[in-house]
Amino acid sequence: MTEDDRRWPDPHATETVRKFLRRHRRAVDTILTSARLDGLNELADAAAEYAAAPEGPCSPEAAAVIFAIAQHAAVAYRTGAQREREFIDRFVDSWMIEHGHDFVTAVAEARRGVRVEDPDPRAGRMTPWLRLAAADEDASAVDEALARRVRDRLGVVDEEGASRVVTEPKSITTDQIRRFEAAMVDGRRWRAAAHRRVVLEDPALGQLARRLVWARFDDRGTVVGTFRIEADRSLIDVAGGPVELPDDALLGIAHPIHLGDSIDAWRNSLADNRLRQPFEQLTRPTYALTAAESESTILHRFTDRQVRTDRLFALQELGWEVTREALYRRFSPTREVTVALDPGLEGGYRYEPDRQRILSVELRGGTFGVLDAVTASELILQLERLAA
Repeated sequence: MTEDDRRWPDPHATETVRKFLRRHRRAVDTILTSARLDGLNELADAAAEYAAAPEGPCSPEAAAVIFAIAQHAAVAYRTGAQREREFIDRFVDSWMIEHGHDFVTAVAEARRGVRVEDPDPRAGRMTPWLRLAAADEDASAVDEALARRVRDRLGVVDEEGASRVVTEPKSITTDQIRRFEAAMVDGRRWRAAAHRRVVLEDPALGQLARRLVWARFDDRGTVVGTFRIEADRSLIDVAGGPVELPDDALLGIAHPIHLGDSIDAWRNSLADNRLRQPFEQLTRPTYALTAAESESTILHRFTDRQVRTDRLFALQELGWEVTREALYRRFSPTREVTVALDPGLEGGYRYEPDRQRILSVELRGGTFGVLDAVTASELILQLERLAA
C-alpha cells in the first residue's frame, strides 16, 4: 500500500462529486430513462435520488449505478492510471465521509453487477443503456476498477475463488501512527459524523483512536470537553460518564496543552484500562515561550547549541526542509522558521561533519508570539530533541 493509498479522505469530495454529476446530468438522465423502459424503475429511482444528493440516505446499489454511469460518461477525461485513480478516489472519499467504510465495500461489490453499454442501433439501442450482469458473467477491467481501488485504499480483498468483496481486519502500521501524531500536532479536526465513518469504523484507525484522548472544540478552537472511546465505540469522559456529540461537533486528538489539570486523571484512566498509547500524548513534554521570546523574531535559547548532523535529516519527516545552510519549516503561507547552521552540509552524508552549530532560529512573518501554544510547544520540542 502506497502513501497515497493511506491518505485522509478529501473533505471536499462530496462537493466535487456533486459538481461532476451536475455537469453530466444529461448522460445520467438518458441512461436512467432507458433503465425505466427496461423495467428497472426502482433501481433507477434510487439512483436518481443519489445523483441529486450524494450526501443523503441511499443504497449501495444506487451509488454503484451512478458510479458506473459516471465512468462511462467521463471516459474522455481520464487518460492514464493516475487520472483513473483520482476519478475513483473522488467517489470513494465521498462514500467514506458520508456513508462509512462498510458502505464503500458494498458499493464495490454492487458495481460488479452493473453494466453500462454503448448504443447498438441494430438492437434498437440508440443511446447508452443500463443492464444487470448475470451471476456467472465475467467482469471487464472497467467493472473491476473500483474493487481494485477499494482494496488499495481500505485493505479490502477478494476471497479466493469468490467474486465479492469482504473486509479483513487490518494491522496498525507505523505510518498510521505517524499520521495520528501529526493530526494532534497540526490541529487536524473532524466533524463528529465524519469522525465516526472515517476513523471509528476503520478496523485499524478505530483501534488507534481507543488508545488516545480526544477533545471537542468550539468554532474558535477552544476545548469544550474531552473524552475517550470504548471498545463498543461509545464515548466517555474522564470520570467514566457517557458523552453524546451532535454530528457537527468539531473533534481532534487532544494535545497535552489542551488537557490542563485533567491530564493526571486521564493518565490514570488509560492506565486503569490497560490502554498503551501509540505515541507520546499524555507523557509528551510541553514548552512555553517566555515573554521576551513572544515579542522577538529570534529564539535565542538555541543560539550556539550543538546538534548531531545525522539528526537533521530525521526532521524531514516532521515537515522540515534540509538545505546546505539551514533548516526551514513553514507554519503558514506567510510564516516560516529558519534554523541557520555552521559549518553547514556539504551534499553527502558520509562526508558531513559530525556536529553542527545553530547560528540562529528566526521566524519570518511576525514574532514568535503569533504562534499558538501547541505550535510553539512542538517547535521547541523538536529543536530541543535535535540539540539534546
